[in-house]
Amino acid sequence: MRYRPIISAAALAATILVAPGLEAAPASASATTCTWGGTPAAPTGTFTVSPGTTNLPAPGPLKFRATGELSGGCTGTMTFVGQIDAGSTCTLASFEGSVRGLPGVTRYWGKGSLMVPELLYDSAGNVVGSDQPEIMTPENGPNSTDCTTATGFTGGTFAATVELF
Repeated sequence: MRYRPIISAAALAATILVAPGLEAAPASASATTCTWGGTPAAPTGTFTVSPGTTNLPAPGPLKFRATGELSGGCTGTMTFVGQIDAGSTCTLASFEGSVRGLPGVTRYWGKGSLMVPELLYDSAGNVVGSDQPEIMTPENGPNSTDCTTATGFTGGTFAATVELF
């Protein structure tokens, strides 16, 4: 008996049955896009890392804080307070903590390098949005070699786009 055609047919049938559940959820009618911390051309958001992140894995969590004005479809000041996780470096970091100043959002989590998109969560743990920060700002350019020092990269400016679902 030849099993390869039977296994292929079963896999195809399973894919057809499961695929409808894998579709992206349609955008909510109440979806909102706004800016946080200005724009990449004029960043006004600030962030700090203590102690600074380096090219060596962080031996423990690093304190992280980011704050900036919201505009566009959002108003007020949003602040992230939390940490950059142990083991993070300048080239790959993971972030997590609490969010203040954006109604319906209580936590954030993200992982990446120069682009660290974060997921935004409500108090029940549901993903309710995301933000895409830009930290390669003109003000941060001169600090690009800080990762090679003992002090590390300790902060700078940013601008981000926030999307609420």
